[in-house]
Amino acid sequence: MTNSMKRIAVIAVALALVAGPAVGGAVGGFNGPLFGLSTAPNGALLLADASTGVIPIRNDIAGSAITLPGVTDISPVTNTVMWATTGAGENPEEDTGQALYQISRGQASMVANLYTFEATSNPDGNDPFDSNPFDVQSLGSRSALVVDAGGNDLLRVSDRGQVRVLAVFPDSLVSTANLKSLAGCPEPGPFVFFCDFPAMMPAQSTPTSVAIGPDGYYYVGELRGFPAPTNASSIWRVSPRASWAQCGSSPDCVKVFDGGFTSIIDLAFGPDGNLYVAELDEGSWAAVEIFQTPLGGTVSSCSLASLTCSDVATGLPMLTTITFGKDGSLWAAQNALIPGLAEVVQLP
Repeated sequence: MTNSMKRIAVIAVALALVAGPAVGGAVGGFNGPLFGLSTAPNGALLLADASTGVIPIRNDIAGSAITLPGVTDISPVTNTVMWATTGAGENPEEDTGQALYQISRGQASMVANLYTFEATSNPDGNDPFDSNPFDVQSLGSRSALVVDAGGNDLLRVSDRGQVRVLAVFPDSLVSTANLKSLAGCPEPGPFVFFCDFPAMMPAQSTPTSVAIGPDGYYYVGELRGFPAPTNASSIWRVSPRASWAQCGSSPDCVKVFDGGFTSIIDLAFGPDGNLYVAELDEGSWAAVEIFQTPLGGTVSSCSLASLTCSDVATGLPMLTTITFGKDGSLWAAQNALIPGLAEVVQLP
């Protein structure tokens, strides 16, 4: 698979907009790509704008940015201290700055070079290896959880740069039907070579998000890599005591939802205790990145007690991240890959 297919929409291209639902409290005009939203203890929204850095938002006004190009996510510890990840550039198989940072009073300091860790450890054993730290969750000032979408693993990193593998997410055999449909098979066209693919092929997990549940366990959502199947993204439950857990075979990493989602891009627990799931696009990430025919993303509310989900918002164009405000309001980044049109909106 090509590098462009392996990375998560890290390109910022002007794609055709999909009409989204009515939203309020929009803050726009960001350069993007926007990959992370979080809420500080004082209620400020924190936005990870990969072209700029961390941007605080208050009262629908964007504040002064903390410079950190390539930032993919942030997770606050206090109002002035936060964790941040920087992801892969054009080639996730090279060291392009993949790292975990701690930001204190506006200054970012690298804690761990996660490309180096991936290059020396390669937990999932894939060849060639690649690294794309995509999501971070604070465990306090001493450590943080990091999901590496390229490395297919969940890491715990200390403030001294010690990296520990908690879980490794496996490849899975998936259908190529969605890819062929997007390519217009069997009609000839620029992607006609996809029509010759077998009916099933292996795809990497590509975990993109981690959230800590009310039960203290870590919940991880996966994008699911090439060939970008629909309804094949799962959500895993990882024990905080896990160590090198091989997901699917270890009791410390089990599936909560076995598929049923398409291209999960973010997770967040709501004030109601439900798990909120953000799907990049109902047509899969390939509809956005390869074919430029997006359908729009979806946010769902899922009960872990009944394992049922209901849609909260649909048709969100280029949805990449969600967070709950201190007042319980739900916020999202949409049009997140389009320079100048990327925005943060409050969902109804």
